[in-house]
Amino acid sequence: HLPGVRIAVMGCIVNGPGEMADADFGYVGSGVGKVDLYVGYNCVRRGIPSENAVDALESLIREHGRWQDPPEQSEEGEDSVKVLGVQLVRDAL
Repeated sequence: HLPGVRIAVMGCIVNGPGEMADADFGYVGSGVGKVDLYVGYNCVRRGIPSENAVDALESLIREHGRWQDPPEQSEEGEDSVKVLGVQLVRDAL
């Protein structure tokens, strides 16, 4: 549901920003329990508590007009696979 949007999830503030050069949005670990968010090369939000970072990333994507709500889930659950990645990130935090 995010066609053409590239999101880089990086664990290291040292190499992360350079390695995510082709991404539209970046989610970079910046310390214990902290995340910085990027739009392109620019860090736009710093020190977000990791428990709030996925929601902050979603808000950032929405603010830039790139978010599209996922399609309604079918009876067979086909569409649940498309949104599973976000749930996995949330569960990992």
